[in-house]
Amino acid sequence: MLVDAGLSCRELEKRMSTFGEEPSRILGVVLTHEHTDHTRGARKFCIEHGTPIYGTRGTLALTQHDGLTTTTVADGKSFKLGDISFLPFKVRHLAAEPVAYSISLNSKKVAIASDLGCVTSGVVEHMRGSDVLMVEANYDEEMLLRGPYPDFLKRAIKSDHGHLSNDDAGSLATQAATSRTGEIVLVHLSKENNTPEKASRTVEERLKKSKHRTTIRVTEHGASSGPHSLG
Repeated sequence: MLVDAGLSCRELEKRMSTFGEEPSRILGVVLTHEHTDHTRGARKFCIEHGTPIYGTRGTLALTQHDGLTTTTVADGKSFKLGDISFLPFKVRHLAAEPVAYSISLNSKKVAIASDLGCVTSGVVEHMRGSDVLMVEANYDEEMLLRGPYPDFLKRAIKSDHGHLSNDDAGSLATQAATSRTGEIVLVHLSKENNTPEKASRTVEERLKKSKHRTTIRVTEHGASSGPHSLG
């Protein structure tokens, strides 16, 4: 499965090949929300490879999907792609009907939450106990404050429907990680308002205080990382 498709179809194919994966093996493209940095290559990829697309009603309403096979998903209602189980759950973000996903296969669990404005009890509940946590760490507070963005955009990013700061990511990681959590992968870093070093250091410091022991990895802006082991 492919969660979001924010790169061009060709770039998606290229990056998949670096991990030894074939587009023909993808059973479905599962969208979190409609913003173009998450949907840019979805339609062409699905057309070229005969792949169905999944998303909430609000997401699909604002995503080009003519000519595609679509399935509407909803908060709290699980569905399957092959043997993989997906559970969408609500997040707060400036989008029509955004969700994050808890993904399970056999006894293993991965949770993916990028693009969420705040850490809610529901988010923690659904992510808790994952073998791998993929958590947004979008911005460093000081870098955003001193950075080039206009004030209205800074306020939007910092709002409860914007993005998670490094401190927020540390809070979510601390609350959601358990003894079974082997890796925490920090994602969706801003190019202008964050660095991998600042993100990993902030989250590591929060985890140390909670005495969680887990590996922290960072996916740089525009880059790929992995594979990430489920143990």
